Amino acid sequence: MREDALVDISAIADLPVSNDPLAVLAHIPGSTACLPVSVMPIPGNGRLINEGHPHARIYVAESGSGRRWYRKGSRTAQLQTAPLMIEMCEKGLSFDECRWEGEAGRCVLIDLLDSDVESHSHGEFNAINLPTRHELFDEKVSTIALELANQALRGLPDGRLYSQGLSMTLLGWLGQHYNGGRRPTEPRRFGVLGSSQRARIFDLIRSNLGQDLSLQRLAGEVGLSPYHFSRVFKATFGISPHRYVQMQRLDTAAKALRGDHRKSIAEIAVDHGFSSQSHMTELMRRRLGVTPRRMRTGSS
Repeated sequence: MREDALVDISAIADLPVSNDPLAVLAHIPGSTACLPVSVMPIPGNGRLINEGHPHARIYVAESGSGRRWYRKGSRTAQLQTAPLMIEMCEKGLSFDECRWEGEAGRCVLIDLLDSDVESHSHGEFNAINLPTRHELFDEKVSTIALELANQALRGLPDGRLYSQGLSMTLLGWLGQHYNGGRRPTEPRRFGVLGSSQRARIFDLIRSNLGQDLSLQRLAGEVGLSPYHFSRVFKATFGISPHRYVQMQRLDTAAKALRGDHRKSIAEIAVDHGFSSQSHMTELMRRRLGVTPRRMRTGSS
């Protein structure tokens, strides 16, 4: 895979399309906050010889449509391409020739290296042995993959807690439903946080709203692994840790907007853990139905 010039963009749709199947439209290396993400072209008219997949990986089409052909030896598979369609590739998969015809588009590629799988699932999975699947639709996988890519391309504006949760949820779903081609297993049942644990988590969050909180820090406060903590937390509060922290930030920011007129809206946004004033404005409008300016003035 060839990495071409990386560009400063804010969403997958801002990237150009290309008929070069080896072009890398954007690449964000893996980190403790996010699985490695690349955006690749879906050629409108392209051909590739000796295509190989060294790791288990998934592709999710963001745009583009048409037909493609994968040839291995004397056998050729003719497939369709459509937005939100998923392709899963097992480790070591290879084709002698690949061809594309249709409307050019883009897809998100997430590599599932064993080290990243173990790190982001916090030991729940040592590896995810995906089977090869073509023309697959799974709303859970496509939604998470596209959101993770858009977050990564924008520099994780919603913070580590959100991207870690997305990465972990994706791995959990793939591990439960596709790992090694096994039948889905019954979801594990998790308990709930005790009253003292809830109080400790609440105090930690409220005293660190301006910080980029992580699952590791929250889980460590109550002595749980991040993977176990995120599930126990949702069983306790009915929402994810990220959504809970987001609502706490919005609540305290709203009180500051109404009561502290010495600080600008931008300062209040940063003080309460938002990446920018526009980020707080977007979330406040979406979650509370009001802008920070109207919150401050008390106008309807």
